[in-house]
Amino acid sequence: MSSYYLENNSYCTKIYIGTDSIGRKKYKKLKAKTKNELDKRVLQLKQQLEEGLDVFRATDTLEQWIERYIDYLEGEVNGGNYQEYEWKTIKARLRFFLDYSGGRLSRARICDILPVHIQPAINSLFQRNPATNKPSSKRTIERYLRSLGNVFEYARKQRAYNFCNPCDDVKVPKNAKKNKRVPLNNRTIQLVLTTEHRARVAACILMLTGIRRGELTALTWSDVDLKNKVIYINKSYCFKSLTIKPPKTEAGIREIPISDYLVEILKEEKKKTRSEYVIEKVSGGIMTEQAWKVMFQSYMLALEAEDQKAMNAEAIIDTKNRFKNFTIHQLRHTYCSLLQWSGVDMKTAQELMGHSEMRVTADTYTQGNEELKIQAAYMQGEYLKSKFVS
Repeated sequence: MSSYYLENNSYCTKIYIGTDSIGRKKYKKLKAKTKNELDKRVLQLKQQLEEGLDVFRATDTLEQWIERYIDYLEGEVNGGNYQEYEWKTIKARLRFFLDYSGGRLSRARICDILPVHIQPAINSLFQRNPATNKPSSKRTIERYLRSLGNVFEYARKQRAYNFCNPCDDVKVPKNAKKNKRVPLNNRTIQLVLTTEHRARVAACILMLTGIRRGELTALTWSDVDLKNKVIYINKSYCFKSLTIKPPKTEAGIREIPISDYLVEILKEEKKKTRSEYVIEKVSGGIMTEQAWKVMFQSYMLALEAEDQKAMNAEAIIDTKNRFKNFTIHQLRHTYCSLLQWSGVDMKTAQELMGHSEMRVTADTYTQGNEELKIQAAYMQGEYLKSKFVS
């Protein structure tokens, strides 16, 4: 039984918790307003010691653990296990929780934090993202929450935390918008494939291979095997550091089979260029952020003009299926949808897209398509006829 003593109207005691690196004894001081309360704290501490918990760091603040986690990730960057941009992104997300409510959440002891303490921060993020001054999407909120949850998991691995992760029970607001990965409509796909423009080759590659803009920027003719109809992805251009780097993840290193249609486009393009890069600036050299922007602004105008020309000639009857402006990244989503519409399974699509996690592919792959729905109904009808209806 520990001996108690009074100090400033509180009951106190010291519990032996082991020795330091040079053999000196270490004690943990506990105090409470009553003996019964102190008994409970002593019992809790002894249970934690038996479980191997680091009782000193278990009472550190969330801010201290966030800083430790950020330092840990920086070490992972230096060791080549993390990309620098990933570390900076996570650091920015965690900065939100450090700054929230004047730092009140970050000053709380990690062992005292409950879901109810984190929920107001998430609700605030839903209302306004400090990085954009706009409401946050569901996906963005989930990423912030995952980053914070990883801090608690890191503390657990350091034997300083043995409770349920409070982030697991924090709810994403129901009204948070879900970012839709919208593919191009049929008319827009047709225009991309047929409209002559300097950006056509780039757009066709992006739409028919699903590679990222940075991957296409770094793509050289030595990465394109027209004989075997394969494109090899092994690098990507970083527009922030202006350097060519390996893909974000190991899944990004991949071989993409290409169609005869794209092979013919690339053969024609290769005849016209002397550049080592498949896509280059008008003046030559690697594409920049501004070069992409200018090229696609011009491309949108050309596609819109071609669509209007067809409308004037009454070639298009379905006014709902008109050309719609799109982003470069939408071409990648369209590739994923084309795989789905062509009957390619999701696992194969994940590998072709270079996604490290299946759920990322599923965000696009699970979107419906009216033609597929009609086809599903037809197939169901045929099955019922063959099995149950004579």
